[in-house]
Amino acid sequence: MHSVLRPNYRRARALALEIEAAKVHLDEARGDPSYSLDDIEDLKGELHHLEREFSRTGVTSEYDL
Repeated sequence: MHSVLRPNYRRARALALEIEAAKVHLDEARGDPSYSLDDIEDLKGELHHLEREFSRTGVTSEYDL
């Protein structure tokens, strides 16, 4: 008997909001000279982590929400 994993839309919606906020923060940081390159790399890493978590929800795209 196979179990079918259903997409976790609730988690995907929450992550989509976090991803959008992280993108805005990263864009603002790129334009702000007070942020160092290390700070920007950390923000990129955080964004990448959120995107990876989103892919694990089983939802294929933010447009599916």
